[in-house]
Amino acid sequence: MFSKIKTTIVTISLISGMAVFYSGCAVKSGNEKLENVENKDVSKMLVKGSTTKQGLIDLFGQPQATDFMPDGRQKWQYTFVAKREKGINYVPVVNWFTRGTNDEIKSLVVLLKNDIVDDYIFTKSEGETKAGAFN
Repeated sequence: MFSKIKTTIVTISLISGMAVFYSGCAVKSGNEKLENVENKDVSKMLVKGSTTKQGLIDLFGQPQATDFMPDGRQKWQYTFVAKREKGINYVPVVNWFTRGTNDEIKSLVVLLKNDIVDDYIFTKSEGETKAGAFN
């Protein structure tokens, strides 16, 4: 009986450990409403000359940064960053020498003229952060 329980605990521990190893942890910051948004989605959500400032707020909330352009338009900026731990970070001893994250950055910049969306650009970039003795 005890042997069967021990085997079950070991099996569950191994499966859990592998799940953590392969999925990694994620650190997210910024506007999480952008997390699952792609360029094609933005072009359906925002219509130049039609979407209002309030409509923009309803979709994405308040901007993280605002500015005024020389021509009088307002610039609103939204950003989302996700950093996902690499599996190598969980390998003992090896992680002393190399570790890092896979990074994804999404940015939406919207120009408003008279409280109406005049123009916008959405960008998505991917990269990595490296750390450790060999990086």
